[in-house]
Amino acid sequence: MKFAKKRLLLPLILLAVIAPLVLAFKAFAQFPSTGYDVTVSPIFFDLTANPGDTISTKIRVRNNTNSPIPLNLGVQKLSGDINGNLILKQDKTDTTLAWFNLSSSKIVAKPLEWTDVPFTISIPKDAGYGYYWTITFTQDNTNPSAKQAVSLTGASGVPILLNVKKAGAKAEAKILQFSTANYVSEYLPVDFTVKVENTGNIHIQPHGSIFISDGLSKDLAILDVNPGQGNIIPDSARIFTTSWDDGFLVRQPVMIDGQPKVDKQGKTVEEIQINWNKLTSFRIGKYTANLLLVFDNGTRDVPLQSTITFWVFPWKVALGIIIAVVVIVLGFRFTIKSCIKRELNKRIKASDIKA
Repeated sequence: MKFAKKRLLLPLILLAVIAPLVLAFKAFAQFPSTGYDVTVSPIFFDLTANPGDTISTKIRVRNNTNSPIPLNLGVQKLSGDINGNLILKQDKTDTTLAWFNLSSSKIVAKPLEWTDVPFTISIPKDAGYGYYWTITFTQDNTNPSAKQAVSLTGASGVPILLNVKKAGAKAEAKILQFSTANYVSEYLPVDFTVKVENTGNIHIQPHGSIFISDGLSKDLAILDVNPGQGNIIPDSARIFTTSWDDGFLVRQPVMIDGQPKVDKQGKTVEEIQINWNKLTSFRIGKYTANLLLVFDNGTRDVPLQSTITFWVFPWKVALGIIIAVVVIVLGFRFTIKSCIKRELNKRIKASDIKA
Protein backbone atom coordinates (compact mmCIF):
# COMPACT_ATOMS: atom_id res chain seq x y z
CA MET A 1 0.00 0.00 0.00
CA LYS A 2 2.84 2.38 0.86
CA PHE A 3 4.50 1.63 -2.48
CA ALA A 4 1.27 2.39 -4.34
CA LYS A 5 0.95 5.73 -2.54
CA LYS A 6 4.51 6.64 -3.49
CA ARG A 7 3.84 5.81 -7.13
CA LEU A 8 0.76 8.03 -7.05
CA LEU A 9 2.57 10.86 -5.30
CA LEU A 10 5.55 10.93 -7.69
CA PRO A 11 3.63 12.20 -10.78
CA LEU A 12 2.01 14.91 -8.66
CA ILE A 13 5.39 16.09 -7.41
CA LEU A 14 6.83 16.11 -10.93
CA LEU A 15 3.83 18.04 -12.23
CA ALA A 16 4.15 20.63 -9.49
CA VAL A 17 7.84 21.14 -10.30
CA ILE A 18 7.71 21.05 -14.12
CA ALA A 19 4.54 23.10 -14.76
CA PRO A 20 5.92 26.46 -13.53
CA LEU A 21 9.12 25.92 -15.53
CA VAL A 22 7.17 25.22 -18.71
CA LEU A 23 5.05 28.34 -18.25
CA ALA A 24 8.12 30.48 -17.60
CA PHE A 25 9.92 29.12 -20.66
CA LYS A 26 7.00 30.02 -22.90
CA ALA A 27 7.08 33.62 -21.77
CA PHE A 28 10.82 34.21 -21.65
CA ALA A 29 14.18 32.66 -22.47
CA GLN A 30 16.22 31.15 -19.64
CA PHE A 31 19.95 30.74 -19.44
CA PRO A 32 21.27 27.16 -19.49
CA SER A 33 21.05 25.44 -16.12
CA THR A 34 24.48 25.77 -14.52
CA GLY A 35 23.60 26.31 -10.88
CA TYR A 36 21.95 29.69 -11.42
CA ASP A 37 18.55 30.85 -12.57
CA VAL A 38 18.29 34.03 -14.63
CA THR A 39 15.51 35.07 -16.99
CA VAL A 40 15.87 37.59 -19.80
CA SER A 41 13.22 39.38 -21.84
CA PRO A 42 12.87 39.65 -24.76
CA ILE A 43 14.60 36.54 -26.08
CA PHE A 44 15.75 38.42 -29.20
CA PHE A 45 15.32 41.74 -31.03
CA ASP A 46 14.15 42.00 -34.63
CA LEU A 47 14.64 45.68 -35.51
CA THR A 48 14.09 47.80 -38.62
CA ALA A 49 15.35 51.35 -39.01
CA ASN A 50 16.47 53.99 -41.50
CA PRO A 51 20.05 55.20 -41.98
CA GLY A 52 20.84 57.86 -39.39
CA ASP A 53 18.23 56.64 -36.90
CA THR A 54 18.90 56.02 -33.22
CA ILE A 55 17.11 53.08 -31.61
CA SER A 56 16.47 53.19 -27.87
CA THR A 57 15.25 50.06 -26.09
CA LYS A 58 16.14 47.82 -23.14
CA ILE A 59 16.75 44.30 -21.92
CA ARG A 60 15.14 43.06 -18.72
CA VAL A 61 17.04 40.64 -16.49
CA ARG A 62 15.44 38.80 -13.59
CA ASN A 63 17.47 37.02 -10.93
CA ASN A 64 15.31 34.11 -9.79
CA THR A 65 17.64 33.13 -6.95
CA ASN A 66 18.05 34.36 -3.38
CA SER A 67 21.60 35.64 -4.01
CA PRO A 68 22.87 38.63 -6.03
CA ILE A 69 24.46 37.86 -9.41
CA PRO A 70 27.08 40.36 -10.68
CA LEU A 71 27.19 40.44 -14.47
CA ASN A 72 29.41 41.87 -17.21
CA LEU A 73 27.56 43.05 -20.32
CA GLY A 74 29.13 43.26 -23.74
CA VAL A 75 28.37 43.23 -27.45
CA GLN A 76 29.71 40.73 -29.98
CA LYS A 77 29.21 40.21 -33.69
CA LEU A 78 26.78 37.46 -34.67
CA SER A 79 27.34 35.24 -37.69
CA GLY A 80 26.23 31.85 -39.01
CA ASP A 81 28.19 28.62 -39.32
CA ILE A 82 27.95 26.06 -42.14
CA ASN A 83 25.02 24.39 -40.38
CA GLY A 84 23.05 27.60 -40.07
CA ASN A 85 23.59 27.95 -36.34
CA LEU A 86 24.11 31.47 -34.98
CA ILE A 87 27.55 31.85 -33.41
CA LEU A 88 29.46 34.66 -31.70
CA LYS A 89 32.37 36.11 -33.63
CA GLN A 90 35.35 37.63 -31.84
CA ASP A 91 36.10 40.67 -34.01
CA LYS A 92 37.18 43.73 -32.07
CA THR A 93 37.94 45.55 -35.32
CA ASP A 94 34.27 45.54 -36.29
CA THR A 95 33.29 49.21 -36.40
CA THR A 96 29.60 48.45 -35.92
CA LEU A 97 30.28 47.57 -32.27
CA ALA A 98 30.77 51.31 -31.68
CA TRP A 99 27.12 51.89 -32.63
CA PHE A 100 26.09 50.47 -29.25
CA ASN A 101 25.83 52.43 -26.05
CA LEU A 102 24.95 50.28 -23.03
CA SER A 103 23.71 52.18 -19.99
CA SER A 104 26.12 50.07 -17.96
CA SER A 105 28.66 47.37 -18.76
CA LYS A 106 28.34 45.96 -15.23
CA ILE A 107 25.20 45.24 -13.23
CA VAL A 108 24.27 43.33 -10.11
CA ALA A 109 21.04 41.44 -10.62
CA LYS A 110 19.27 41.67 -7.28
CA PRO A 111 17.60 38.55 -5.84
CA LEU A 112 14.07 37.90 -7.07
CA GLU A 113 13.91 41.22 -8.93
CA TRP A 114 13.91 42.54 -12.49
CA THR A 115 16.79 44.76 -13.58
CA ASP A 116 16.42 46.97 -16.66
CA VAL A 117 19.41 47.50 -18.95
CA PRO A 118 18.70 50.35 -21.42
CA PHE A 119 20.82 50.66 -24.54
CA THR A 120 20.87 52.60 -27.80
CA ILE A 121 22.02 51.83 -31.32
CA SER A 122 23.16 54.86 -33.33
CA ILE A 123 22.99 53.97 -37.00
CA PRO A 124 25.28 55.97 -39.33
CA LYS A 125 23.77 57.66 -42.38
CA ASP A 126 25.91 55.54 -44.69
CA ALA A 127 24.74 52.25 -43.10
CA GLY A 128 22.67 49.83 -45.08
CA TYR A 129 21.15 46.35 -45.16
CA GLY A 130 21.61 43.80 -42.37
CA TYR A 131 23.59 43.87 -39.12
CA TYR A 132 23.66 41.21 -36.39
CA TRP A 133 25.00 41.20 -32.83
CA THR A 134 24.48 39.64 -29.43
CA ILE A 135 24.43 41.37 -26.06
CA THR A 136 26.33 38.91 -23.87
CA PHE A 137 26.15 38.23 -20.13
CA THR A 138 29.11 36.81 -18.19
CA GLN A 139 29.84 36.66 -14.48
CA ASP A 140 31.72 39.63 -13.03
CA ASN A 141 34.23 37.93 -10.74
CA THR A 142 35.76 41.28 -9.75
CA ASN A 143 32.62 42.29 -7.87
CA PRO A 144 32.77 41.57 -4.11
CA SER A 145 29.25 40.14 -4.22
CA ALA A 146 30.53 37.41 -6.57
CA LYS A 147 31.88 35.58 -3.51
CA GLN A 148 28.41 35.10 -2.10
CA ALA A 149 26.64 34.78 -5.43
CA VAL A 150 25.84 31.55 -7.19
CA SER A 151 28.26 30.55 -9.92
CA LEU A 152 27.57 31.49 -13.53
CA THR A 153 29.52 29.45 -16.08
CA GLY A 154 30.12 30.49 -19.69
CA ALA A 155 28.24 33.23 -21.51
CA SER A 156 24.68 33.76 -22.60
CA GLY A 157 23.13 36.48 -24.66
CA VAL A 158 20.28 38.09 -26.53
CA PRO A 159 20.53 38.21 -30.36
CA ILE A 160 19.85 41.53 -32.10
CA LEU A 161 18.87 41.45 -35.78
CA LEU A 162 18.78 44.82 -37.56
CA ASN A 163 17.55 45.57 -41.07
CA VAL A 164 18.46 49.06 -42.29
CA LYS A 165 16.09 50.34 -44.97
CA LYS A 166 18.10 51.34 -48.00
CA ALA A 167 17.93 50.99 -51.75
CA GLY A 168 19.57 47.76 -52.80
CA ALA A 169 18.31 45.67 -49.88
CA LYS A 170 17.63 42.15 -51.11
CA ALA A 171 15.64 39.42 -49.42
CA GLU A 172 16.52 36.30 -51.39
CA ALA A 173 16.76 32.62 -50.56
CA LYS A 174 16.93 29.16 -52.08
CA ILE A 175 16.33 25.60 -50.93
CA LEU A 176 19.60 23.70 -50.69
CA GLN A 177 18.13 20.44 -49.44
CA PHE A 178 14.77 18.77 -49.02
CA SER A 179 15.07 15.11 -48.10
CA THR A 180 14.01 12.26 -45.86
CA ALA A 181 16.34 10.40 -43.55
CA ASN A 182 15.67 7.22 -45.55
CA TYR A 183 14.21 6.75 -49.02
CA VAL A 184 12.45 3.62 -47.71
CA SER A 185 11.20 3.59 -44.11
CA GLU A 186 9.81 0.48 -42.50
CA TYR A 187 7.55 2.41 -40.17
CA LEU A 188 6.68 5.97 -39.34
CA PRO A 189 7.97 8.45 -38.34
CA VAL A 190 9.48 9.73 -41.56
CA ASP A 191 11.95 12.51 -40.73
CA PHE A 192 12.29 15.45 -43.13
CA THR A 193 15.22 17.84 -43.44
CA VAL A 194 14.87 21.26 -45.06
CA LYS A 195 17.97 23.40 -45.59
CA VAL A 196 17.49 26.98 -46.75
CA GLU A 197 20.24 29.43 -47.72
CA ASN A 198 19.92 33.20 -47.43
CA THR A 199 21.42 34.58 -50.63
CA GLY A 200 20.35 38.18 -49.97
CA ASN A 201 21.80 40.91 -47.76
CA ILE A 202 19.11 41.09 -45.02
CA HIS A 203 17.80 38.39 -42.70
CA ILE A 204 14.66 36.42 -43.57
CA GLN A 205 12.12 34.18 -41.81
CA PRO A 206 11.10 31.39 -44.17
CA HIS A 207 8.19 29.29 -42.98
CA GLY A 208 5.58 27.03 -44.48
CA SER A 209 4.40 23.44 -44.72
CA ILE A 210 5.08 19.99 -46.16
CA PHE A 211 2.02 18.42 -47.82
CA ILE A 212 2.05 14.61 -47.97
CA SER A 213 0.02 12.67 -50.52
CA ASP A 214 -0.21 9.05 -51.67
CA GLY A 215 -1.47 9.96 -55.13
CA LEU A 216 -5.04 9.00 -54.24
CA SER A 217 -5.86 11.00 -51.16
CA LYS A 218 -4.92 14.67 -51.05
CA ASP A 219 -2.98 15.96 -48.05
CA LEU A 220 -2.76 12.91 -45.81
CA ALA A 221 -0.72 15.15 -43.53
CA ILE A 222 0.40 18.79 -43.35
CA LEU A 223 3.62 19.37 -41.41
CA ASP A 224 4.79 22.79 -40.19
CA VAL A 225 8.27 23.98 -41.15
CA ASN A 226 9.92 26.60 -38.93
CA PRO A 227 6.79 27.27 -36.84
CA GLY A 228 8.94 29.30 -34.42
CA GLN A 229 9.75 31.81 -37.19
CA GLY A 230 13.50 31.32 -36.90
CA ASN A 231 15.69 33.77 -38.83
CA ILE A 232 18.42 33.14 -41.37
CA ILE A 233 21.06 35.85 -41.62
CA PRO A 234 22.82 36.65 -44.93
CA ASP A 235 25.54 34.36 -46.31
CA SER A 236 24.40 31.45 -44.16
CA ALA A 237 22.03 28.52 -44.29
CA ARG A 238 19.75 26.98 -41.71
CA ILE A 239 18.40 23.47 -41.27
CA PHE A 240 14.80 22.82 -40.24
CA THR A 241 13.47 19.39 -39.33
CA THR A 242 10.01 17.91 -38.92
CA SER A 243 8.50 14.42 -38.77
CA TRP A 244 5.44 12.57 -40.04
CA ASP A 245 4.25 10.24 -37.29
CA ASP A 246 0.51 10.00 -37.91
CA GLY A 247 -0.12 6.31 -38.56
CA PHE A 248 -1.26 2.92 -37.31
CA LEU A 249 2.26 1.60 -36.72
CA VAL A 250 4.77 4.12 -35.36
CA ARG A 251 8.32 3.54 -34.15
CA GLN A 252 8.80 5.11 -30.70
CA PRO A 253 11.72 5.23 -28.23
CA VAL A 254 11.39 3.00 -25.18
CA MET A 255 10.95 5.26 -22.17
CA ILE A 256 12.12 4.44 -18.64
CA ASP A 257 11.31 6.93 -15.89
CA GLY A 258 10.68 9.57 -18.51
CA GLN A 259 14.03 9.06 -20.26
CA PRO A 260 14.78 7.21 -23.54
CA LYS A 261 16.37 3.81 -23.01
CA VAL A 262 19.77 3.32 -24.66
CA ASP A 263 21.72 0.15 -25.46
CA LYS A 264 25.38 -0.62 -24.75
CA GLN A 265 26.41 1.33 -27.85
CA GLY A 266 24.51 4.41 -26.67
CA LYS A 267 21.79 4.09 -29.30
CA THR A 268 18.17 4.72 -28.42
CA VAL A 269 16.15 1.53 -28.04
CA GLU A 270 12.91 1.68 -30.02
CA GLU A 271 9.68 -0.27 -30.15
CA ILE A 272 6.66 -0.37 -32.45
CA GLN A 273 3.59 1.36 -31.06
CA ILE A 274 0.21 0.24 -32.39
CA ASN A 275 -2.38 3.03 -32.53
CA TRP A 276 -5.65 1.12 -32.71
CA ASN A 277 -7.59 4.37 -33.09
CA LYS A 278 -5.77 4.89 -36.41
CA LEU A 279 -6.40 1.48 -37.93
CA THR A 280 -7.43 3.10 -41.22
CA SER A 281 -4.11 4.98 -41.33
CA PHE A 282 -1.96 1.96 -42.15
CA ARG A 283 0.94 3.55 -44.05
CA ILE A 284 2.38 1.48 -46.89
CA GLY A 285 3.46 2.39 -50.41
CA LYS A 286 4.89 5.34 -52.27
CA TYR A 287 4.26 8.89 -51.04
CA THR A 288 4.93 12.39 -52.35
CA ALA A 289 5.99 15.31 -50.14
CA ASN A 290 5.48 18.83 -51.49
CA LEU A 291 7.35 21.60 -49.68
CA LEU A 292 6.03 25.15 -49.82
CA LEU A 293 7.87 27.91 -47.96
CA VAL A 294 7.35 31.67 -48.10
CA PHE A 295 9.35 34.65 -46.87
CA ASP A 296 8.68 38.37 -46.91
CA ASN A 297 10.92 40.38 -49.24
CA GLY A 298 9.48 43.68 -48.02
CA THR A 299 6.74 43.96 -50.63
CA ARG A 300 5.28 40.46 -50.95
CA ASP A 301 5.59 36.84 -49.87
CA VAL A 302 8.09 34.97 -52.05
CA PRO A 303 7.42 31.21 -52.45
CA LEU A 304 10.04 28.45 -52.38
CA GLN A 305 8.96 24.99 -53.53
CA SER A 306 10.40 21.49 -53.78
CA THR A 307 9.04 17.95 -54.16
CA ILE A 308 10.39 14.53 -53.19
CA THR A 309 9.05 10.97 -53.10
CA PHE A 310 9.64 8.28 -50.51
CA TRP A 311 8.37 4.85 -49.50
CA VAL A 312 6.91 3.40 -46.33
CA PHE A 313 7.05 -0.39 -46.43
CA PRO A 314 6.65 -2.39 -43.19
CA TRP A 315 8.24 -5.49 -44.69
CA LYS A 316 8.06 -7.54 -41.49
CA VAL A 317 4.31 -7.02 -41.29
CA ALA A 318 3.97 -7.64 -45.03
CA LEU A 319 6.05 -10.82 -44.75
CA GLY A 320 3.88 -12.00 -41.86
CA ILE A 321 0.74 -11.37 -43.89
CA ILE A 322 2.19 -13.23 -46.90
CA ILE A 323 3.18 -16.19 -44.74
CA ALA A 324 -0.29 -16.21 -43.14
CA VAL A 325 -1.97 -16.13 -46.58
CA VAL A 326 0.28 -18.94 -47.86
CA VAL A 327 -0.48 -21.05 -44.79
CA ILE A 328 -4.21 -20.44 -45.19
CA VAL A 329 -4.11 -21.27 -48.93
CA LEU A 330 -2.06 -24.42 -48.37
CA GLY A 331 -4.31 -25.41 -45.50
CA PHE A 332 -7.38 -24.84 -47.67
CA ARG A 333 -5.92 -26.88 -50.53
CA PHE A 334 -4.95 -29.68 -48.16
CA THR A 335 -8.46 -29.67 -46.69
CA ILE A 336 -10.07 -29.76 -50.15
CA LYS A 337 -7.79 -32.59 -51.27
CA SER A 338 -8.52 -34.53 -48.11
CA CYS A 339 -12.28 -34.08 -48.62
CA ILE A 340 -12.04 -35.15 -52.25
CA LYS A 341 -9.91 -38.16 -51.32
CA ARG A 342 -12.35 -39.24 -48.60
CA GLU A 343 -15.26 -38.86 -51.00
CA LEU A 344 -13.48 -40.94 -53.66
CA ASN A 345 -12.65 -43.61 -51.12
CA LYS A 346 -16.31 -43.76 -50.03
CA ARG A 347 -17.47 -44.16 -53.63
CA ILE A 348 -14.86 -46.82 -54.32
CA LYS A 349 -15.93 -48.77 -51.25
CA ALA A 350 -19.59 -48.37 -52.19
CA SER A 351 -18.94 -49.68 -55.70
CA ASP A 352 -16.97 -52.65 -54.32
CA ILE A 353 -19.88 -53.59 -52.01
CA LYS A 354 -22.33 -53.47 -54.92
CA ALA A 355 -20.03 -55.63 -57.01
